[in-house]
Amino acid sequence: MEGARRPSLFFLLLVLQPGGCNEMEVAAIAEESVQLQPVKLPEPWTGITWKVTLDSAETYRIVTFNKVEPPDLGSSPHFINRVTFHPESLSLQIDPVKKSDSGLYTLLIDIGGGREDITKFRVSVFDRVRQPNLTVLSAHAELGQCNVTLSCSVPGADRVTYGWSRGTSQIPSDRDHQLPGNQSLLLVVINANSSDVFYRCNASNRVSWDADTVDVKSLCDSPATGFASSPASYCQVKGILLLVVLGALVTAIVMVHILTRDKERLD
Repeated sequence: MEGARRPSLFFLLLVLQPGGCNEMEVAAIAEESVQLQPVKLPEPWTGITWKVTLDSAETYRIVTFNKVEPPDLGSSPHFINRVTFHPESLSLQIDPVKKSDSGLYTLLIDIGGGREDITKFRVSVFDRVRQPNLTVLSAHAELGQCNVTLSCSVPGADRVTYGWSRGTSQIPSDRDHQLPGNQSLLLVVINANSSDVFYRCNASNRVSWDADTVDVKSLCDSPATGFASSPASYCQVKGILLLVVLGALVTAIVMVHILTRDKERLD
């Protein structure tokens, strides 16, 4: 990624719990930066500890800090050279964040008198969604209609949701029609005079999305499917059959004429 990367702060859900414990849902993009920051700092406080229990069940102390000593970063090789602690906000920055960093992060703040203010961050790390592969599995024209099966996929990505829409232009518009369902396959049936022929697949997860568009009408108009020529196909077949029959009649007449002439010559 070119240029300086800005930490991403994705606070999707804040749940207030008894006992001074807050829990936030955080979604982050793999190989980018994420910063975990408490919404409000208690006053007064004497020291803090950041720790994590990863989804892999590994547990680490990441940093310990008080107001009179420098931060004590943990020695875990899992976060080596990727963690920055910001004393002014007590926030924790991971850069770059990896999918293996997903887990429950806990900020323990000592507010004196044996009491602690606890903030938890449920961090989920996703791959950035790349432009999906929108491909045509089949296209078949029959009786003035064209049946097309479309496939949409993002290779190598997980936890991706697919959505479909159709419109009259290659460029997305507010007038596009959203289609029901979230499957990666879509069966399209269009008529020869249909105007909504641009079908769009939107692939997304909780932190990113991308889309691709295909012109279904151009597929149906191609010689391979014969959609544009399908109304004339019946006439063409009739013409060919008539030519075959006519040719057979002409051949029969010529043969009868030759055989009659030969018989008269022999007599």
